[in-house]
This record gives sequence, C-alpha cells and structure tokens, in this order.
Amino acid sequence: MMKIENIVNDVVLIVLFNHEPLKELGLTDSKIYAFVVGYDENGVWVKHPNFPLPSPSGLKAKKNPKKAKTVIASILIPWIYISSIVHFPGVEGFDFESPFEINVGFDIEKE
Repeated sequence: MMKIENIVNDVVLIVLFNHEPLKELGLTDSKIYAFVVGYDENGVWVKHPNFPLPSPSGLKAKKNPKKAKTVIASILIPWIYISSIVHFPGVEGFDFESPFEINVGFDIEKE
C-alpha cells in the first residue's frame, strides 16, 4: 500500500493544476520532476537547488533581484495546485537525489 511518507527523499513527478501563482517561484510547467523534502497539511515541500536570494540590503532598497546569490531552498507546493503525484519506487535514479543536482522542475531566469 502506497503512503505519502514514501515520497520523502525521492524524486517524483508532480502534476499541477491552475498553478499560475507558482510561476513566480519558477514553476512554469504543469508537470515537474522534483525532489521531495517533506509534506504537511499545507502541501508538499520540494527542494529548489538554486533559488535566487537577494541580499538583505537589496530587499530593503528594492534593488534588482537579479543580483541575488543562489541558495538551496525548500518550496511549498500547496495541495490546491496538485492534481496528482507519480512516485517511482525502486526505479534507479528516482530513489535518491544525486542524479538531480540540476534545477529539477524549476525554470529560473538567468542573466
């Protein structure tokens, strides 16, 4: 029997629905592969390996966020935007993170 906790620390396919608000986070496609770091009553938390983070002074001054450094972040995908999750138990490359050192699922603008 499949349980939601089985997807934590695995790469899954998340099918999104009506996800326009998530595009600000780089989730532009309706189907994304993502590394799951957790879940809660609000949704699924996925790893974003290169999230652009402006400096604290840039936030106050509202400077150009493209001068941001990139950091590892956890992104919440709320349940309301998730149509389905596809898990691949036992499939090589989908049961651990290492093959996914790239920006899995995220489309972040580059300078």
